[in-house]
Amino acid sequence: MAAQICMVSGAFAQLATDASEPAPVTPGIEPDIGTGVDLGGPSLDFQDEEEPVLVSPDAAAYQFYITDLESRMGPYAQGLSEQLLGLGMAYQNQGLHQQAANVFKRGVHIARINDGLYSPAQIPLLQRMIQSLVAVGDYETADERQYYLFRVQAEVYGRQSPQMSLAMLQRAEWERQAYNLSLGDTAFMRLLTMWELYSSALRNIARQEGNLSTGLLQPLEGLLQTQYLISTYSPEAQGGFQTGGASDGNFAEENRFSMIRVSNYKQGQSVLTAMREVYVYNEGESSPLPAETQVQLGDWHLWHQKREAAQQTYTEAWNELSTLEDGERLQQQYFGAPRLLPDLPGASSEPTPPDVVTGYVTVSFSVTHRGRVKNLELVSNEPVIEGAEVDDSKSIALLRDLKRLLYRPRLEAGDAVQTDNILKRYAY
Repeated sequence: MAAQICMVSGAFAQLATDASEPAPVTPGIEPDIGTGVDLGGPSLDFQDEEEPVLVSPDAAAYQFYITDLESRMGPYAQGLSEQLLGLGMAYQNQGLHQQAANVFKRGVHIARINDGLYSPAQIPLLQRMIQSLVAVGDYETADERQYYLFRVQAEVYGRQSPQMSLAMLQRAEWERQAYNLSLGDTAFMRLLTMWELYSSALRNIARQEGNLSTGLLQPLEGLLQTQYLISTYSPEAQGGFQTGGASDGNFAEENRFSMIRVSNYKQGQSVLTAMREVYVYNEGESSPLPAETQVQLGDWHLWHQKREAAQQTYTEAWNELSTLEDGERLQQQYFGAPRLLPDLPGASSEPTPPDVVTGYVTVSFSVTHRGRVKNLELVSNEPVIEGAEVDDSKSIALLRDLKRLLYRPRLEAGDAVQTDNILKRYAY
């Protein structure tokens, strides 16, 4: 365990206590870039034989310089990787992402040959390659390249550098996307990696900028987002914790993840307390931002079924908002209508529309003073194709999911009240 970081209120210290200092866990294996892989020869013929691609003037210029370099200095000429970066970017600007990914891949190979395994020249090439791989939907390869990119960044920048803090935050965001896409076999490892990355970035930034820097807000928000996702993780539904034996390679990670889940409620409170301190120090008591963290703290209590604590915290936030300029508007903004929880980007529990929509349902329901959905009724069920048969099984499954949703209740004079006759439309 790392030594605790001394924080003004102790909120950061609590976060640092449970976070280990070593590099974050990283699922997957390092991709073999440039060894035993057909990267193509010096030729830059990336065009489709049946439908030739019209390259932009920029791309044509880069191709000219690349051909000239190769003819004079060979296929691994110094400076060739920089020209390939420019060519790949020109392809990206045209939307030719598969061609771009091929070019960036060759650029990485040449950079490694010329400058070594952890050549800094690889970093922009890998970053651009990942963009193009995502654009063509090759998420598995993009995931492998993300892992390798992080290895290179750690070697080039050093794990406690400002550049590495940014790399950690970017990698954590990718892990969230990969979790949502269900990439890999062990979803809990994505959440554990996110938690490790945000915790490491938090410690780095605190060392570099101080314990109350606004730079701490991004990793703190990421930690809160991660804690929400951890709280809803189901091993049975998401393919984790299947073997649980001591011989399992993920056994240590499973134990660590289980410990984080046990402390989930306490960790979320520490994150929100730390966020409030940063806002108070940098924005002052007259800003609505500290009160917003109080609203979020009420949400966190309610999410964990601490109803009395949630009501008390909501009332405190209501009263705090009332002292601010434009307080009535702010009260209505946060408490004028029920808000689906988590009320946080990247952790929403809103039902996700399917890739192929076959129908829409309109429902009516109430949200109680405790945030629960009651009196749920189906108002209409409309297939996308007029006259088509209604798929009752999908609409029933959707209604079942809607009953489980949790809302921040509406407040009147600081007290939670029931809201009736809410109408919403969902796709299935």
